Amino acid sequence: MTDLLTDALVAELPAQPAEPWRAALEDTRRSLAVLAARRRAGGPCRITDHEVRVALSGTPPRPGPATPFAWSTRTVRRTLGLSAVRALASGQASAPVQAVRARVAEASTLVREGTAGTSSLDHWLAQLSPAGRAAAGAEAVTWATRLWCALDWGRLESPVVGRDHWWDSPHSSLLALRSRAEVRTAAAHLVVLVGPRRDSVRAELALVTLVESLRARDGSPPRRVVGWWPESGHVVRLDPSPAVLALAVTGVAHAVGCKAAGCAA
Repeated sequence: MTDLLTDALVAELPAQPAEPWRAALEDTRRSLAVLAARRRAGGPCRITDHEVRVALSGTPPRPGPATPFAWSTRTVRRTLGLSAVRALASGQASAPVQAVRARVAEASTLVREGTAGTSSLDHWLAQLSPAGRAAAGAEAVTWATRLWCALDWGRLESPVVGRDHWWDSPHSSLLALRSRAEVRTAAAHLVVLVGPRRDSVRAELALVTLVESLRARDGSPPRRVVGWWPESGHVVRLDPSPAVLALAVTGVAHAVGCKAAGCAA
């Protein structure tokens, strides 16, 4: 699995003709401007791969307020796990369990000392019982171990661990799109996937291509997007193309419509 996933991240991209790409990107900007104009009468609309997945799930919308975010052993595993992998990649830790324990201990110290900029995660970890912190840490250690052991890090060029990117519409401050990736390299973005393999996954990954395309100052095609399910080892590769941009816009349009209808996630 290490070679298969690493190969997907470092493989050379096929050449993308410049003019068709630029034309597709301009069409994309126009389509998003229309969606942004619709949001002026509504509230803020922040679209992530989760919203795209919900909108394209094929199940009837469930009207009602979305469940507010809350820290739990499930929601904390990615944040703590990324912190651990970042420490491993920089040589600050030698094992995932060591890196996670250090981050959990740091949270308690920050809260106890009243350090400025202490996050909600720090406060949540600090108020847990020792058993609760151990449970949260165990989830993060499993998550971090899978990612750390799945890649040949020596073959990756300038890897950046866990940096999500946002694109804010210039036509409306109410519309924003997120590009999520667990590892970014010079050639690709790696997205760790959870849950069952689903038909919407290419649209979810296309959102990364869309955001990175919109953020590129020179209008050039972005890097490949690689989706990976740690539980099964299944890999999905998505190279940038006009068709991928169109797929992403379709997913965003469905997600915006779902938000407007008040669908609960």
